[in-house]
Amino acid sequence: MNAIPPALARRVLDAAPDAMVIIDVFGSIWYANRQVSTLFGYAREEIIGESIEMLMPQRYRDLHIAHRVRFARNLRVRPMGFGLDLHGLRSDGSEFPLEISLNPIDDADRTLIAAAIRDVSDARRVEAELAVARGAVEALREMMDRAMRGTVTRRSVVGEADSDESRH
Repeated sequence: MNAIPPALARRVLDAAPDAMVIIDVFGSIWYANRQVSTLFGYAREEIIGESIEMLMPQRYRDLHIAHRVRFARNLRVRPMGFGLDLHGLRSDGSEFPLEISLNPIDDADRTLIAAAIRDVSDARRVEAELAVARGAVEALREMMDRAMRGTVTRRSVVGEADSDESRH
């Protein structure tokens, strides 16, 4: 089996559609691809060697350290924070929702962790819009049900528009 040259491996990671960081079990960032810079607003040189917690809001940092230590004791591929509302922290201080997948990497004398990070702002916005639309559909359905039962008046359908028109 042919080994991938390190320069090619870096180009492959840079071409990944998601932000990718490689950290050690102590949380130090060893590698960050180009998308990390785009997503978080830091130059790669600014974050290499720094703690991964710098990329998350302060309110999550202590808990994350505890989770990271626990993950290091039970290494396995998994999504991070399943069912939790995770957020990243950009260099300008703004926050955004994200999803993270973790994958341990065994290196000769150490264990590293690859984290794929995805901004889910658009997905969350669409989910919120769908919830509003579902609520509107449900309200219309209830109104139609009442109309079919004969319990809807013109006022409840048209609303205050009738009373506004009669005043003019």
